Amino acid sequence: MKCTFCNTVFPLVGDVPILINDDNSVFAIADYVDQPGYTGDSYGRDWDRTNSVKRYFRRIFRKLADAPSSLRHFGDEEAIAHVRRFFPSPRILVVGAGGRRHGDHSDRVACVDVALGPGVDVIADSHDLPFPDGSFDLIIAIALLEHVADPPRCVDEFCRVLRSDGFVYAITPFLQPVHMGAYDFTRYTPLGHRRLFRRFDVIDAGPALGVGTVAAWILSSFVQSMPVPAVLRRVLAAVALSCRPLLRLLDRPLSAPAYIDASGGNFFFGRQRSEAISDRAVIREYRGAFSTPK
Repeated sequence: MKCTFCNTVFPLVGDVPILINDDNSVFAIADYVDQPGYTGDSYGRDWDRTNSVKRYFRRIFRKLADAPSSLRHFGDEEAIAHVRRFFPSPRILVVGAGGRRHGDHSDRVACVDVALGPGVDVIADSHDLPFPDGSFDLIIAIALLEHVADPPRCVDEFCRVLRSDGFVYAITPFLQPVHMGAYDFTRYTPLGHRRLFRRFDVIDAGPALGVGTVAAWILSSFVQSMPVPAVLRRVLAAVALSCRPLLRLLDRPLSAPAYIDASGGNFFFGRQRSEAISDRAVIREYRGAFSTPK
């Protein structure tokens, strides 16, 4: 592929264009041409073809780790349905797709990621999205913004490639331990997450994961940090992991105001506005346990 503005030539790997800005990104085009490129922990699970007992136990542990939360919140499918009320065949950009497809055949969907996973249409860094201004009606960014070096710059890119009245749906961790190693940079409180999207009016927002999930993560981190023999530590880690489904079931019952201040992550769905709201207005939206009694 050749850029008609700067004449830069970008390679294709298979049929996926590698549209990385080599000057600005922590990723390099050469990583994808000469090497397999980046693959995080959440990619390639279906590619595990090891025929062994270890593979069997890995599958069990992954099912335990991926146990669903009992907390139900406004999700990406609801966001798409809402956007269809305004744009019957919306143009959707999924940033950090992780191989997951969104929408249906009536939608025009582009999936962008930094990993060559299934369903990824374009390799690109969200700090420099390779699309013209106003190209999309909705951007979906689930578990993305903790993995970028400069989240405000990425949100600025969202605003640029969205139409002036476009929508954004995002989920970002708050009280979650590091995952994906060196490619994990940031966490956001609920109010910090709102401020990040201050150029959007809120349609819906709130905790995406509750304190039960946080307790499950902390328990796993606790036992894995114990100064005991490695074999015992692995056994304790397996026990802690087996507790995760039960703890995540507590996400919904544990819903006192304090859970907002101790959530595992937060979601935001909003529509772009002409000007950013003020920090004073952001602060007035706080609804946690430290709210002034009325």
